[in-house]
Formats: sequence, C-alpha cells, structure tokens
Amino acid sequence: MTTAEVIAENEVTTSNLAQIFKRAFFKTSLDDDGDLVVHSDGPRVIVTVNQDNKLIEFMSIYGVKESAPLDMKYAFTNRMNDDIILGRFFIPEQRPDMLIADYYLPFEEGIPAFQIVSALRLFARVVSSAIRQCDKNDLVE
Repeated sequence: MTTAEVIAENEVTTSNLAQIFKRAFFKTSLDDDGDLVVHSDGPRVIVTVNQDNKLIEFMSIYGVKESAPLDMKYAFTNRMNDDIILGRFFIPEQRPDMLIADYYLPFEEGIPAFQIVSALRLFARVVSSAIRQCDKNDLVE
C-alpha cells in the first residue's frame, strides 16, 4: 500500500499548491494580484491560502447581466444556495454585474494533496452545474 502525500500545515503555500495542481495536470498561472489561478475543465478557479484561519479558498467569478433587475439576480443566487450544498454563491453589493462562487477547505494540522485536488475538481464541477441548473433567465454572461 502506498502512503498519501500529506502537506504539512506550514507547507500549505501558494507555490506548493501550484506544484500540486501541476502534478495533477492542471494549468496554473498567477493573476495581477499574485493569486494562483487554476484552469480547470470548467471555470478558472482562484486559489488563495488563509494562513491565519488555516483555510484554502477556491473562488470562481462570473459576469452577470448588468441590466437585469437586482431582485432577479438575488433570487438566482438564493436558488443556488438553497439547492447546492457545496459552495456559496453571491453577488457583491458594490458589483451587481458579478457572481462569485467560493468554497473553503480547512488544512489545520496538514492535508493530503489528493484532498486538495479532489476539492478543486468537485468545486469546479458543482459551480458549473449549479449555474446550468439554476440560471433560468440567462443572467450569467
């Protein structure tokens, strides 16, 4: 039996996560803010590390029709939050033309590399599916 690669708590860094994703055959890059971007089969996923709270954040950002009524946009995000268990969906008050989906994975006391990759794959699949299922008014651009 082989042992799983476990990333120690103090080794959960953006650069180490980039290496894990590259070994799993994902293309990665850094955005203008220096955040890790993982190019999945579905959405691009921004991956950040919150060392203080020991959390890895997965986030995808989509454009939403600016002309659509705000109550329609909120109903859309509420539908996804009611129907989808993994992740959170929201439209920032200051950016009503944007939909954000995020998920937090704890890594306190270390985490298997496989779990990080699996969480990214699941997040990307769930977000894409949620938008397809719940966007009855074609709000997402």
